[in-house]
Amino acid sequence: MLSQPGSSDTPEAIDLRGRIFTDLDKLAFALEMEAAAHLEHGRADEYLRVQERRLGVRLAQRLVAGVPAEEVNGRMEQWEHAYARRLGMDEAA
Repeated sequence: MLSQPGSSDTPEAIDLRGRIFTDLDKLAFALEMEAAAHLEHGRADEYLRVQERRLGVRLAQRLVAGVPAEEVNGRMEQWEHAYARRLGMDEAA
């Protein structure tokens, strides 16, 4: 997967990956605070929607960090060929 760290990553790529990871962490934190505010004001449905968004950000964070996770890698592998077909790419690519 091109988005995950490799042993040949340049220092610039490592730095960029770290900054993206941190930005995703800040976004997840902001969503967590937003969710808490919804819960505090009795808006349970909105709380759940924001929590789902936060969990999606955490999945993206795992992808960027290269942390193997079935909920990330398994899903991507499962739909890899369908994605390639959608883009008109050769399935062998």
